[in-house]
Amino acid sequence: MHHPRSFVLAIAAVALGTVASPAGVTLEKNEEAQTVAINIRGEHFTTYHYGDSQHVPFLWPVKAEGGVGVTRNFPMGSDEPSVEDHPHHISLYLTYGVLNGFDFWHVGRGRPGVIRTVGIHTGEGDGYGWIRGRHHWIANEDDEIVMEEKRELRFHDTPANARVFDFISTFKATQGDVTFGDTKEGMLGVRMSPMLDGNHGGTLTNAEGHQGEDNVYGKPSPWMDYTGEAEGHGKRGIAILDHPENPKPAQWHVRDYGLAALNPFGTRSVAGLEDGRHTLPEGETLTFRYRLVVHSGCHETADIAGHHARYIAE
Repeated sequence: MHHPRSFVLAIAAVALGTVASPAGVTLEKNEEAQTVAINIRGEHFTTYHYGDSQHVPFLWPVKAEGGVGVTRNFPMGSDEPSVEDHPHHISLYLTYGVLNGFDFWHVGRGRPGVIRTVGIHTGEGDGYGWIRGRHHWIANEDDEIVMEEKRELRFHDTPANARVFDFISTFKATQGDVTFGDTKEGMLGVRMSPMLDGNHGGTLTNAEGHQGEDNVYGKPSPWMDYTGEAEGHGKRGIAILDHPENPKPAQWHVRDYGLAALNPFGTRSVAGLEDGRHTLPEGETLTFRYRLVVHSGCHETADIAGHHARYIAE
């Protein structure tokens, strides 16, 4: 009797005591909760929250191999050890601190702004699943739309020891010119789980091999890695990769207390160089691309340098 090859391989896997992980990325959209759950190879990886529960959309939880949460739970949940500073650091998110004078980074500080989702679509195929959202950056004090953004998140079909996903954000000035001020508060931010941060033994490492906040803060580098020891699981971390074709290179606003953020406009505030403010004329667009790798092991074991080389070669 003839059996299909897939059936034979499955029987062989069972005989060897192993079961192959299913391939593929699946997305589960919950319109009532305004969330999209991302599952990779049969395991929940993260959830995108795009409702009004926070001032900007965000990803939480973000799980490394073994179900280890690598980003902080606060203010949505609790952490061990408990660290509850900077409540606006909501796991993993993209926003900015000074946009036409409005503050989209903090909550309720100065002239506050919020990012609201006005349309979202999901899809799967070609080795990744995607979320495409249309967002309005809104000035809270008068509900003025300061800027529009088209955001795509791509979640790749990769193994649990190296989950790979991309942010592709296109900003458009639709209601007059838009000026990104020179500030350290922005743009793509990750708040690490306290057990992995630099105050609890974690390590910041850049592409040049420099380590620790004092040696990597504000230094030019094509990528930054944050890795710590997850009790019972070994090392887990997140690497943020800059793309060389972005309009401006990343300035690294990174802290031992757990924040890892890149900001292309903070050349003075972060790096101590010339003013990096940028004005986007009405009707024009600006696109930035970034990749993140949620990995097991240290940056060398995870081959973050190789990930970056492959990213820019795509």
